[in-house]
Amino acid sequence: MKKFLNVAAAHIASGQRPNWIDNQTVVRRYQPIPDMVAELLARTDPGLYGQMLEGFRNDFQPVGGEVQIVERIARIACLMRGCCYLETEILKRDMEAGALPGEAPADALARAFIADFGGPMLIDKISRYQIRLEREFSHCANLMQRCVKNRKLEQARVAASLLKTKPCTSVIQ
Repeated sequence: MKKFLNVAAAHIASGQRPNWIDNQTVVRRYQPIPDMVAELLARTDPGLYGQMLEGFRNDFQPVGGEVQIVERIARIACLMRGCCYLETEILKRDMEAGALPGEAPADALARAFIADFGGPMLIDKISRYQIRLEREFSHCANLMQRCVKNRKLEQARVAASLLKTKPCTSVIQ
């Protein structure tokens, strides 16, 4: 951990943004989370991506390169939903593993959360991953909204210029 903090401090001191992908400790720590989310989604709702993609296509009606942005939005939305599923599964598993006889569900949930916080901290890791996904989702959604707005403005500009031109009255002009 000390090495990790020294690398971060060096990046900050140099005025550069740290690239955590270069730090293999961080990569190894968070690598299991996307795999766990993908596996859980495959088990729970295999058609979720297709449904979300179709919904986003209907909302944005992408053209050209916008299709890839819409596909990315759908993928990120699925992963964010998977993070919620995964948090629930982890807490359920920990509640069952550490439940005391006659214990109230709220107490079992608190015990499971504390056990995770004192141990693998999976909930914290998932939360951080989900925050990163939410930022990326927001960025892509804003980008698509700007693309749609620009497309509509361009259509309005073309329509206005067509109204200004005189109609053709003869075949030869």
